[in-house]
Parts: sequence; structure tokens; C-alpha cells
Amino acid sequence: MSDHQPHELGSPRSRREIREDRERELVVKPERHSGAQKSALDETLRSVNARSAASAAAAAQRDEDAAADPGTPRVPLPAIAPVQATVVFDQTAIFHPDDVTEDSWERTESHLAAPSAVTPFDQVFSGEEAEEESEYAVAEDSDLLDDEDLEDDYYEGTRIDHDDDGTPLLISSSSHGRGYQTVSAVEGGATQAVLEKRRRRRRRRNLTLSVAFGLFAALLVGFVVVLQSLFGGGGPEDFETQAGDVVDFTVEEGDGPALVRNRLLEAGIIASDDAFDEAFAELQEAPELQPGEFELREQMPAEDALAVIFEQGEALHYISLQDNTRIDAALSSIAAQTGIPESDIRQAAGDPGAYGLPEEAETLEGYLAAGEYQPSLEATPEEILQTMVDTTFERLDELGITEEDEQWRTVIVASLLTAEGLPGDYEEIAGIIENRLAPNNSETDGLLQIDATVIYGLGTQSVHFTEQERADASNEYNTYQNPGLPPGPVAAPNMATLEAAANPEENDFFYWVTVDLETGDTEFASTYEEHLGYVEEFNAYCEDNPEICEGEPTQENAGP
Repeated sequence: MSDHQPHELGSPRSRREIREDRERELVVKPERHSGAQKSALDETLRSVNARSAASAAAAAQRDEDAAADPGTPRVPLPAIAPVQATVVFDQTAIFHPDDVTEDSWERTESHLAAPSAVTPFDQVFSGEEAEEESEYAVAEDSDLLDDEDLEDDYYEGTRIDHDDDGTPLLISSSSHGRGYQTVSAVEGGATQAVLEKRRRRRRRRNLTLSVAFGLFAALLVGFVVVLQSLFGGGGPEDFETQAGDVVDFTVEEGDGPALVRNRLLEAGIIASDDAFDEAFAELQEAPELQPGEFELREQMPAEDALAVIFEQGEALHYISLQDNTRIDAALSSIAAQTGIPESDIRQAAGDPGAYGLPEEAETLEGYLAAGEYQPSLEATPEEILQTMVDTTFERLDELGITEEDEQWRTVIVASLLTAEGLPGDYEEIAGIIENRLAPNNSETDGLLQIDATVIYGLGTQSVHFTEQERADASNEYNTYQNPGLPPGPVAAPNMATLEAAANPEENDFFYWVTVDLETGDTEFASTYEEHLGYVEEFNAYCEDNPEICEGEPTQENAGP
């Protein structure tokens, strides 16, 4: 069967047969096209020459007629020759056999025609219409493809075709010269350029997905960090260096390592319980945990904190004594804070003279100065008490009070100010006490009439006391019945009350009463009648606020 005969249905042709058939057509069609083009060109030239000859003959005949008959008018003949400028041959548009392809021949063959006055010759063969036809052909082929296939299969001058059995063929420009094409089989219907383009698109897509996933992961990590910070997590495993101010850390009697660890963590001194456990496990021998006060930093590596508590730092007791504390309560507090048996503390306090107190002192009352103390764990009860008494003497020395009797009197007055007055009123009340103790005092006849002393003698902590208790002269601390100062101090003074007792304010008052225990509002009076009005005001306050007045030292009759 000839290759030029119709192919039988169902008889597949090989790729080689298709390729050989197309090569033969590429050879024959350019030759046919070249002959047709030459014939058209010759015909055009002959037509032009014929018109030129006819025009020349007509002109010659007209000249002869004019010469024979000079009176005959000369009528110009119409020009039949075409304007030569419109016949322009575009040599670049003349196809060379090597440049002709099957598709370009079919698209341009229908446009081959002799030039006319309407269509210039250069436009016929300039290739513009052929180019438009080529684009149109591609647009029609696109009906068989979707958008993505059209973008891929016509990428960079390549396209995908198929033979009769559906095998994909790659149609691309040939290296033999213009007009030639290369036909080769491809797998998957894609060119190398198309595959590369798809790979680039996949890489862009993968990069976009990677960036999006990275951003999501970063947001997730940030969200977890915020949650950990809100719920107490997210801190460092252990602090690298010590930082912050010095803080006091107390180890109580009976505390174990686990309790100390938790308290260190709550205080923010260590970063984590794991850091504490690791540092504790590295100790060569588990030392015995001693109660005491330790100086640490606000932030410390767990190893450093344990070194202070268990090894390097000297363990200390910590004692805090509040002012206006009576001797019994003070001794119990010292025992509780140091772990020393209370009986040992009380036994050590049995001899006030051993600590430098005057003979009139029956106890250490008033000489255990309020404040904070850090005695060594090895300190004895006597050493602890002596330290507190020495603080009082040091404060008196600072005030210039060095005589023993004067010191004794100052401590007593200071204890009264601490029990009766409020900060800001100390100097004024100290002046009233001096007015009442004056020999020429006719307002109170030398009686201090201070409720705090009566209550101290009764051994209670009440706001009110009965008239019978007020009249009981057997209570040597009853300053309503016994003139002058009480036998001794009634509470632990502070530095402010010691200073006020040493430097009383001069005034004309004899009475005072705090009418509002919450605000500390105190009223002063020079006469008893005026004072009774303030007392009624105080009693009304206590009726409205019984929970406040209960248990407070009475100031009802701070005057008489």
C-alpha cells in the first residue's frame, strides 16, 4: 500500500512511517510552491510589459495624427499602466525550501496571489497574515486542551501532538534551520521545558506551604509560651548567675528539704524544683537541715542556694519582736522563733540584774528592745536576751541618757507612751505626763490616771475595767489610786517613744483620749469637763464598733 493512499481504518502506522511521509511532503510542497511563485511573478511582469507597450504604441499613433493634421486637437489617453511604486517585492517574504514546514505551507498556500492595486505585493508575502493565521490555528487547537495543558504544552515554542495510536509526540524547532521541526516521542505527554516549569511551580507551591507551616509553628510556640507564662511555666530550668537584692530566707524547726525546696521556688529564689533536686543529689553527704535565717539573693542557681543553706553559709536564728509586747509574750515569741525551749528562755530571764538593769527592775520588761535579731544557732538564751537588752541601752546612749535612774524613768515613760499613744502624738502625751507628775498639779493631784497601767496590773487586755477595779489600790500599777510613775515599764518601747520620753513637748493639757481607734484621732483637753465630752464620744464609738474596742487597751479615762 502506498504511503499516499488513504490509511486503512484500524491499521496503525508506525512513527517512522509518519515521519517519512511528512519529510516527503516537506520536500514536494516547497518545490510546488517555488514553481507557482515563479509563474505568478512571470505573469505579473508580462502584464506590466504589455501595458507599457500598448501605452507607447498609442502615444506614437497620436503623434503621427497630430503631424498629419495640425489643427486636430490632442486628447491625452488615460494611463493604463499601474503605478510602479505599488509593486514592491519583499525578498524576505519569499520562502526558501529549507524554511518551509508543513504547517506554515498550509497556512500560507491559500494566501498566495498576484499583487493588485488593492493588496500590495509586499503585504501578500510579508508574513503578517501568515503570523495571524498561525495564532488563529493555535487558538483553535486550544479547544482540545484545558487552561493548564495549553499553558504547559505550548511553552517556549514546543507543543505536544499524538500519532494515530495515541502515543504523545514532541513537536519542537529543529536545529537544521528555519522552517524545520523535530518530532520525537515523549513519555507522559510533557516536554522537558514543561516538566521543568511544573517543577518550578511545585517548588514555589512547596515553598509557600513551608513558609505557611513555619509561621503556624511559630504562632503555636508563642501561644504555648504565653500559656506557660500565665500558668507559672516557661521559666528557665535554672538561673545561671546570682541576681537581685539580698533577701532573708528562714528555715523553721522541722522543715525538710522538700518544704525548703517549695518555699525557695515560691519566693522565686530558685528557678525550678528539678534544679533543686539535681543540686541536692550532688551533695556528697546529705547534711542535716538546721533551722535559722539565711541571707540569699532574689535569684540564685540552686547549687548556690543549697551551698548557703547546707554548707557554706552560717545558719542564724531570726527573731522579730514587736513594740508594745509584754514580757511574757516576748519570752514565748523568742522561744518559738529560735526553737529553744521556753523554759530555758524564762529561766535565763529570771535575774534582770545579770543584764545590767537597776535594782528596781523585777523583770526584763521594757528592756527587750523591739526590732529584728539574727543570733547564731549556737547562741545561748542568755546571749540572745543580752543582745536585746544591750540594744535598749545603746538607744538610750544615743539620746544622751546615761544615768541609771534617768534611764529607768525614761524606759517607764516610753512604755506608757507605747501603750497609750499613737505615732505623731508621743511628744504631746509625754508633755501631759510631765504636767501630771508636777508637784503643783492641782488638776489630777499627781495621779497619772492611765488605763494602760491598771490593765497591766490586772494582767488582762481589755478596753474597759470596772469601777471596783479602778478603786483597787492594791494594784500597784493602778495609777488612779497610786500617785507618780508605776513600779516599772508596762511594754517594750521603741526608739520613737524613747526619744519622746527624753524630749517631752511643753503644753497646758492634762487629758487625752483617742476617740477613733481606726483613724487614731486623739482629742486633748485642759479641763476635766472638756475631757468628759471626749470620753462620751469615745464610748459612743465603742458601742458602734465593739469588735474593735474589745481587746484594745482602754483609753476611756486616760485622764482621771
